[in-house]
Amino acid sequence: MKPRPPRLHRATLTPMAIATALLCLPFLAGLSATTYAAAVKSTEIKPTDVQQSLSLQEAEQLAIRHDQGLDAAQTVRDANASAARAANQLPDPTVSVQLANLPLDTFSFTQSPMTMTQVSLSQMLPPGDTLAQRALVADAKTAAATANLAVKTQILRREVGRFWLTVYRDRQTLALRQQERTLYRKLLHSAETAYSVGRARPTDLVRLRVRLAELDDRIEQLRGDTAATQARLARWIGPRAEAPWPSALPEALTTLPQGDLNNQPELNALRAQLAEARAETGVARAAFKPQFGVQLGYGIRAGHQPDTLSVGVSMSLPIFTGERQTPLLVAAQKRAQARQLDLDNRAAELHAQAEALRQALASLDRRIHGYDHDILPQLRQVAKIAQNQFGSGSGEFTAVIDAEQAILQGRQQRLDLMIDRAGRLIDLRYLLENPA
Repeated sequence: MKPRPPRLHRATLTPMAIATALLCLPFLAGLSATTYAAAVKSTEIKPTDVQQSLSLQEAEQLAIRHDQGLDAAQTVRDANASAARAANQLPDPTVSVQLANLPLDTFSFTQSPMTMTQVSLSQMLPPGDTLAQRALVADAKTAAATANLAVKTQILRREVGRFWLTVYRDRQTLALRQQERTLYRKLLHSAETAYSVGRARPTDLVRLRVRLAELDDRIEQLRGDTAATQARLARWIGPRAEAPWPSALPEALTTLPQGDLNNQPELNALRAQLAEARAETGVARAAFKPQFGVQLGYGIRAGHQPDTLSVGVSMSLPIFTGERQTPLLVAAQKRAQARQLDLDNRAAELHAQAEALRQALASLDRRIHGYDHDILPQLRQVAKIAQNQFGSGSGEFTAVIDAEQAILQGRQQRLDLMIDRAGRLIDLRYLLENPA
């Protein structure tokens, strides 16, 4: 005995059933022709939702306002700026008080004319242009801290942008899956009607029911993924992470960013570190020159002896420079060379990344254009042909299902390309835009 097919309800063939099956065909044709438009219209934001939706710009601003890492970087920058104001100041003068020639037998201040109380003031002068070079070091540290703050801001904007785009992708995919579920429910209804008149097979009904179950599971997964990503985004923006999302990508994720890679914050930070290393070299070179000191003293003599005034100048003797100054200078020069190499290497790397992103964006633009003008229109044409053949009795309902599924897959692939393109733009914005 041959195995029996699954038992499915099969209504009696009636004129009304035949008419119903034939009326389903124009619906399928119209549905294929408007599938892409429906994807856009079904996700349009109502006028009352515009004020509530979370834009990318708002998400970035909220994150920048509340991120503690940026607050720490700003504090470091302020500390360096405060320290820079004292970098070129002379060391504090020194005051000394001396009691000289006091007789030990009587401890009298007036017994011996040699007894004297002397107060002196001395000031040391750093060698060469040490103060000017130290000021350059301090300014470079402040510039590096400022650039580091800009780097952290750019990194934060990139991370927030990626999270925002992930939620956008999940929501758009969820909208497509919900539309796909509506389509398959209508296809199932049409298949049941066609099956009742002998125009569809039992496997067609089983395929559609399995697909509907898979769609329900996929929709639930997307909702869970979206909620998880929004929870991570709430770290920066708080309750606003639960707000609705716009239906269209912002201009920042659709158009090429404007900017100059040479102003990239990472490169500015490396340039500031190079300037600091060069200034440290200047400090080490100034150490080859002598350090001067000035002393001014006033002495009070015992008895009726006149008071005294003394003035003196001291000078260091950098004689053994090969043992101290030269090694320090060589070390500072090596550090400056290392900073220059780091800057050149990172600049070349960022230029390569920017060029790779531009090439990838150009390729994605061509592929999206292909989907809009070739692939999707041809898929709709194939679906229309399959429906016409089925309506004329020369085709199978399976071909109709496959054609509709191909359109849905094409729309999903186009959405994936748009999301990929937006992600590349986020990376390119990081390279070209300078928040400072």
